[in-house]
Amino acid sequence: MGAINMRICVLAACLLMASQASGYTMSDLCKQWSGIGFIGNPSNCRAWGYCKNQEVVSWGTCDGDLVFNAQTGSCASPNTTACSTSAVQTCASVKSPMYVANPLNCTEYGYCDGTGQISYGDCGTGAVFSASTRSCVWGPACPQDSICRFMLSNIFVGDPNQCGNYINCVNGYGTSAKCSSTANPYYNRVTGLCQSTNPCTGEDSNSGNSDQFTVGQTSSTACATTTFNASPELTVNGESVDYRYVSDGATCYGYYYCADAGATGYWNQCPTGTQFNVKVGKCVSPASFVCTYNRCGNVNNPFMAVEGCTSYTICSSGLTGNCPTASAYYDEVNNICTTTKPNYAICA
Repeated sequence: MGAINMRICVLAACLLMASQASGYTMSDLCKQWSGIGFIGNPSNCRAWGYCKNQEVVSWGTCDGDLVFNAQTGSCASPNTTACSTSAVQTCASVKSPMYVANPLNCTEYGYCDGTGQISYGDCGTGAVFSASTRSCVWGPACPQDSICRFMLSNIFVGDPNQCGNYINCVNGYGTSAKCSSTANPYYNRVTGLCQSTNPCTGEDSNSGNSDQFTVGQTSSTACATTTFNASPELTVNGESVDYRYVSDGATCYGYYYCADAGATGYWNQCPTGTQFNVKVGKCVSPASFVCTYNRCGNVNNPFMAVEGCTSYTICSSGLTGNCPTASAYYDEVNNICTTTKPNYAICA
């Protein structure tokens, strides 16, 4: 029993090392693709997975010594198809001389002599090996270090290293790009479409977003209308109000600090999970007041209630959803649909 367990542990360690070399798991791949179909297994070039609803729903291994060609989504002969995870395995099978990429080192390449042997070369400082051209090219970016290496050809996927960007995968390669539309500049990996709402932050490009602000950024006009009395901190209707903090006028969570009326304003943002209530000049629970900007910003909620709580915003897409008739109200604090209208200001 001990020997069997040890063998399993060694195999698991080998698969882990292989997946770490590529940087991706099959789950990572499916999360970036809105479509349905086969993907390569970053741990084993003979294995495959099947994506549906952005999850790995099935997996398997090619018969015999066949390797999986991720770009066609089919098993193929190792004599003609390179192993995407091992240069050694590729050279052991090909019957004619060829250069191949080393999946473990992008500055190196392998030379298959056609008899099962491999030798290595190095592209030198500042250069990397491009498997598509089978030559060394100048530049820091590794052409093979792409999610497309394990994806079908001619599909669009989200960029796992740049949320809101997309990659058009063609023959195992692709570069990160932004949506060209000014009105819909963000790519949503869930829907496979460009949209106005940033899927990473929930901010809307058409209503102002955090990209236009940085901590410490100044404004010469933000404090112009700030109301200062004898003290900037007052009690109004039993509630403490601090007039030194004013809304940035574009987000639910950004504010400017004003040392005095007409002074230079300094931008900052509320702690994650809170938003800025302009009426009290403080960061508070989003449910405790009504913000007229995009309420998905600066929160980790997948959904945020629309005023009245009879519907909610899906933060990943900006679309509006509704609870079932039997539980018609959305409670954003507990993230559930309920039969009773929650006693929050946003639901009033």
